[in-house]
Amino acid sequence: MIYLKGGVRKRGKSWSYYFYIGEISGKKKMKEKGGFQSKSTAEKAMRNALYEFEHGGYVEPKKITLNEFSLEWLNKYVKPLRKISTYNRYKELVNKYLIPTLGTINIINITSYHIEQLLLANKKNISSSTLQSIYTIINTIMNRALKLKIIKENPCKYVDRPKRKKFTPDVLEPNEIQEIFKILDLSDEYDYMFNVALRLVLELGLRRGELAGLEWSSINYIEHVLIIKNNLIYTNGHVKMTTPKTQESNRIIYVSDSILDLLKDLHNKQLQHKIAAQEFYEDNIFDGKKYDLIMKWCSGKYIHPMFYTNKIRKVLKLAKINKAIRFHDLRHTNATLLLEQGINLKVIQERLGHKDISTTANIYSHVNKTMQKDATEKLLTLFKNY
Repeated sequence: MIYLKGGVRKRGKSWSYYFYIGEISGKKKMKEKGGFQSKSTAEKAMRNALYEFEHGGYVEPKKITLNEFSLEWLNKYVKPLRKISTYNRYKELVNKYLIPTLGTINIINITSYHIEQLLLANKKNISSSTLQSIYTIINTIMNRALKLKIIKENPCKYVDRPKRKKFTPDVLEPNEIQEIFKILDLSDEYDYMFNVALRLVLELGLRRGELAGLEWSSINYIEHVLIIKNNLIYTNGHVKMTTPKTQESNRIIYVSDSILDLLKDLHNKQLQHKIAAQEFYEDNIFDGKKYDLIMKWCSGKYIHPMFYTNKIRKVLKLAKINKAIRFHDLRHTNATLLLEQGINLKVIQERLGHKDISTTANIYSHVNKTMQKDATEKLLTLFKNY
């Protein structure tokens, strides 16, 4: 055991302890803490402090603000390990909510009260999911500081995690889908490509980025399958090609003959456009890699992910459908229609690329209740025969 020179002494009306912790930057360093009411209390505290030091549990407190530590966490821990969209989202929340309120406070001085006040101050102004994200981020930051032994305890431990309101997706009914298809003018390039997008998402349940990132090499016409391997996203003002959201999102989906015929027709049109444009036909290159995208304009240029978001609003207005349907809700429409047709939940989970079946079950629990009611009524009809 290392010999540690130290002791206790009285300073004014209170007691303090001290002990030698070694040389730091060429200078002898002592650890001292005061404010104890009695000699015995100071001695007990010193024994605990010595034990922590001897077993590697003591780290000299660093004068580092939450601002400094959170930015270091973002750049050294989040950016190299998480998707760029996740990094940008975390950075946005840190800059907008954490830094303005807690940024100048030394991280070792942040308490559960600070965190609770931060959450309460924003509770009425933001969604429950954003509030939960803020808590998750600061909890992760504090856990990182705890792991690095900068703090001794995570103050989030004593703060209740905000509850997220249950999400019930708004979806299109079959008759509404037909109305949308009716108003699309297929002689117009924008309507034609949105028609392709609509049919792909409604049949396959693709995310926006998965649709935008589809390549012609992703289609296997013989096996009737489409391979999901790319994710074209718009984040922080830039369009980037990444991998799908999760490992489970890398998947293979069976496609119908009608979709394959639609894609064959599209491919022929694009080959004609390429021949006509010759050297002016645009290539789509991301991070030095060329992508032969399915969803692109006559010029060859990729379709911006925001096109789908903006186009769905215009189409709904023209079709006089008074619903706040986002493009992502077409994915929910796909899953809801499949459930209503009695398709197994596990199959739907795999088609959607959900990591956990509970995610699928929770999102579509409102449909399950309807199906359970139908199942109960069928059982009652069966039992009448006995």
